[in-house]
Amino acid sequence: MVTATERNELIDRLERTVEPEQGWIPMFVYSDPDVYRLELERVFGKTWLFLAHESEVPNPGSFVVRDMGEQSVIVGRGDDETVRVFLNSCRHRGMKLACEDFGEVENWRCPYHGFTYGSKGEFMGTMRGAPFERKAYPQGLDKDALRLIEARCETYDGLIFATWDRDGESLEEFLGDARWYLDLLFGRAEMEVVGVPQKWVVPSGWKLPSDNFTSDAYHTATAHSFLGRLGLTKGVDFGRDGYHVSPGHGHGLGIGIHFDEESYFPPELQDEYRSNLSEDQYKVLSRLKNLHGNIFPHMSFLQPNFIELGGRKVSGMMLRVWQPIGHDRLQVWSWHLIEKNGPQWWKDAAKAAYVQTFGSSGMFDQDDTENWELQTKNANSALAREGEIVLHYGMGLEGEPLTEFPGPGAVYDGKFSEAAGRVYWRTWLDLILAGERS
Repeated sequence: MVTATERNELIDRLERTVEPEQGWIPMFVYSDPDVYRLELERVFGKTWLFLAHESEVPNPGSFVVRDMGEQSVIVGRGDDETVRVFLNSCRHRGMKLACEDFGEVENWRCPYHGFTYGSKGEFMGTMRGAPFERKAYPQGLDKDALRLIEARCETYDGLIFATWDRDGESLEEFLGDARWYLDLLFGRAEMEVVGVPQKWVVPSGWKLPSDNFTSDAYHTATAHSFLGRLGLTKGVDFGRDGYHVSPGHGHGLGIGIHFDEESYFPPELQDEYRSNLSEDQYKVLSRLKNLHGNIFPHMSFLQPNFIELGGRKVSGMMLRVWQPIGHDRLQVWSWHLIEKNGPQWWKDAAKAAYVQTFGSSGMFDQDDTENWELQTKNANSALAREGEIVLHYGMGLEGEPLTEFPGPGAVYDGKFSEAAGRVYWRTWLDLILAGERS
């Protein structure tokens, strides 16, 4: 149990030692248990969090179970076709209503005492809401008071987000300039999730992979140099050419480009791309070689480097959530998305590429997760706890944004920069400091 004095001392310490604009981040913040408790309250309790794709809940009554911080929630499509997000907790004794990962139901019935709720979160009331209601509650029950606790829910490009902050900014305001770039992946065509998300546990603090996808193209030349050695890329510098983008709000991404005349994406999809994207967006997509990024705090996405499979260039798009399950453990949620109207060869090849590169057994994840695990061990060390280990985030500190790039935000020439990472940490720190001291 942390006392009010200890909590205030921690907040003061963070305010003194986390210096994003100077490029210095103390390593203890990655996995400190007391920092993590603050994050659950002030980051995951306040920001918009990605939960699901609309294609996962296609029908009235369909639902998936996800997490907001460490709180289980139900993402369900009501009988009125509206997608809502509810705390996965019965109002009677707090038992989980949905114990499956996904399904399709007419209502949710608590397995403990049988309290029953409709698809819009309403308590069903007399005769249907509670077993033996007239005998157990002769005075009756207040249906409105027993309604499921509901989060704010909004969507963008088919991506379902929710927040517990009732009065904060809208999802579009939160995403800001990042929307232009999300369109390149999720808005270019009608997209759908293939199968169900893969899940596995990594002994790592959740911010390490989130930070990695936000601004770290630099590691690819070393951690993923096997691509060059296997002849899948022309060299190990495949992560350099392109643009580093800091769109604000703690989001960040990198766009890798190629210089070939034709797009790497299937010819069969070009008309759909043109109809959904602006002319500038379509031009960027036509030169796209790879694209990585992170929506603050922990939704990462990747169009991996195109590789040759069966004589064709393919890439298997991935969407991730780095779900915290403790101060130094996370559960990876990994989705594969594809164009619903794409040719079958593209769907088959993209799935194979996803499994080979960024599925649970993929070549890249074996590189990355070992790094994050060992970084977390160092963050848990006595030296890190005492603040003796401070990490350098100064790459691109003197860089100036481009003035003529078609997309919004601060855009830098070349992907080797940590500008978006510094904004990520500033956003994180501002949220941590925004709560009142005890």
